[in-house]
Formats: sequence, structure tokens, C-alpha cells
Amino acid sequence: MYIALVFLAGAVFGFAATRFYSLKIAQATNRGLSPEEYRARLLQELTADLNLNQDQRGKIEVIVDEIGERFHSVRDAMEPEFAAIRSERAERVMAVLDEAQGGKYAQILEERRKKREARAHRH
Repeated sequence: MYIALVFLAGAVFGFAATRFYSLKIAQATNRGLSPEEYRARLLQELTADLNLNQDQRGKIEVIVDEIGERFHSVRDAMEPEFAAIRSERAERVMAVLDEAQGGKYAQILEERRKKREARAHRH
């Protein structure tokens, strides 16, 4: 009975670890791509995987572009709320830290802000 339990626990752990690893790999493949690179990759994969003809590809390009614009407008509309949440988090974390830690945390926040702005300029 114990052997079966250990085997089952190992199987569950292995499944969970594999799912976690696969999710991280999938997220990493899209990170770092500019919107143009992502669009080109998506269209290339769809064309190859679905064997699209020129007419289909043209229609799908229009759909991808229209939906992309909607994503950008939603993201832009939500950014002030995200900024407020980030600010609250920073204030609450700073209240827990000592002076030296607070200085280091401020540097971390600044680095993250710069990365976020760089991503926003690419989009």
C-alpha cells in the first residue's frame, strides 16, 4: 500500500512539474518579441499549420490586426489602475523594510519601471 502511495505521489508530482515547466517554456517563447515579430510568427505558424491560401491569409491578417488594436486599447485603459495597484504595493512593502532595504527596493522598482516602459514603447 505504501509503495502504491509513493508511486502515486511521484506520478502527481511529475505531472505537476511537467505542466509547470511546459507553461514556463510557452511563456518564454513569446516574451521578448516585438508586436511585429509576434504577428509575423503567428501568421507564419497559422499559414504552415493550416495550409492557408493567400485569400485566407489576407483575411486572417486583417483579423489579427483588428484584435491587436483592441488589445492595445484595453491595455491602455487599464494602465492607470495597474499603476495605482503597483504604487500601493510599493508603499506597503516599503513600510516593512528598513532604510537600507528600502533604498535597494527603490532601485528594483526603478529597474522594473524602465523595463515596463521599454515594453510599452515596443507595443
